[in-house]
Amino acid sequence: MATLRRRRLRFRLTAAFALAGLVIPATLSAFTYFWARTYLVDQRESSAVHQTEANAVLVGTLLRSPRPDLTRLVSSLQTPSNAQAAVYYAGSWFGTSPTAGPDSLPAPLVQTVVNEGKGAHQRFQPGRRQEVAVGIPLGSSNAYFEIFSMADLTSTLATLRYSLAAGSLLGFLVSLAIGAWGTRRALRPLRDISSAAASIASGRLDARLDAGGDQELFALATGFNAMVDTLQKRIERDARFASDVSHELRSPLTTLHSAVEVMRRRRAQLDARSGRALDLLGDEVGRFEQLVEDLLEISRYDAGVAALDLEPVDVASLTSGLLAEARQKVDVSVTPGSGPADAGPAAMADGRVIMADRRRLEQALRNLIRNAVIHAGGVAAASVHVGTGRTTIAIEDRGPGIPACDRDTVFERFARGRAAGRRSSGQGVGLGLALVAEHVGLQDGEVRLEDVAPTGCRFVIDLPTRRP
Repeated sequence: MATLRRRRLRFRLTAAFALAGLVIPATLSAFTYFWARTYLVDQRESSAVHQTEANAVLVGTLLRSPRPDLTRLVSSLQTPSNAQAAVYYAGSWFGTSPTAGPDSLPAPLVQTVVNEGKGAHQRFQPGRRQEVAVGIPLGSSNAYFEIFSMADLTSTLATLRYSLAAGSLLGFLVSLAIGAWGTRRALRPLRDISSAAASIASGRLDARLDAGGDQELFALATGFNAMVDTLQKRIERDARFASDVSHELRSPLTTLHSAVEVMRRRRAQLDARSGRALDLLGDEVGRFEQLVEDLLEISRYDAGVAALDLEPVDVASLTSGLLAEARQKVDVSVTPGSGPADAGPAAMADGRVIMADRRRLEQALRNLIRNAVIHAGGVAAASVHVGTGRTTIAIEDRGPGIPACDRDTVFERFARGRAAGRRSSGQGVGLGLALVAEHVGLQDGEVRLEDVAPTGCRFVIDLPTRRP
């Protein structure tokens, strides 16, 4: 989950960089393009107006001569290669080309110049071409017009538009690369903290952070390491306390147990009330002994001195023996895998023998069976499967099941679910299942809880199959 959160944070930061790298260049490019377009178009229109006014002066001068030759006049005008000229004189049109005339000019422009006697210019688009027309009145309903093509300007603006778009895309890609690199580098301390925290959570209390010469991270690394040091000292102190207290309790417990055994040998001499009191005392002393043994076992794990002692174990026979010890008349369902051909003993030939820590596996199974007997009405079924890669041992009880709210904590220390605080509902203080998890985990295995329809629970011990 922590890795997923880091990835989401890294994605958000990278996306922010990329978005900034896209929005800022795109905004600047759009502003640049529209400013350049407005400026170039205005310049082109202003140049067209000045050119037309200059030619209009010449045409007006020649029109004042007697019998002007308009065809020769129009052909002699100096116009750009992309422009056409037309003269409206005495109700007739004379142009530099057959197309230069009223059909190639915008009607509103002709109306304004000829009828109203006002100079004007207008941009228009015949077909897919961009053109600008300029008209200058020459008096007496005469007028001079020039039409300028804007194809070259349109091509220039298209080139500018594509260049700016390519620059924006390049800026986006560069920002994306920088964002990915920068966020990865910036989140490296978070990754280190997450890794150190995961190591500490798994029991490696020697994990520490290295600031790596980074002044900004020095305070964080120092504080984190100090916190872990304090936590490690606290855990070690608590582990020593539990171990010392458990050891100190063993001597008086041994004395109490011996005294109870002496009194039990003389139980026949006691009256009924004293006999019941003796039985209660014996049960409480037994519970107290079991609690002390569990605390000692837990303290070994906390102190890091728990070690494996692997030996060949017939898991089916071990399970059957523990069920018989608990007076549970249940047959063990065995589905062995394929054992080695030269295994020798029958059990090993059946593939039921694996290498395991017998004492810890036996204690784990005994705790599961004891839990079923005390809290769930006894064992309903038991099964053993020895596969080529994994070995599973399942203990199914007859109880009503474990509520969903308690399943996440059932293997935690001192967790007794809804039975907590009700002394008569069960024995122990909630260390049995926690020890099961510790014993199994030390052997690279896991224990899990499964539902059994319609009621009941199945505890499954899953171990690696290590062959002798």
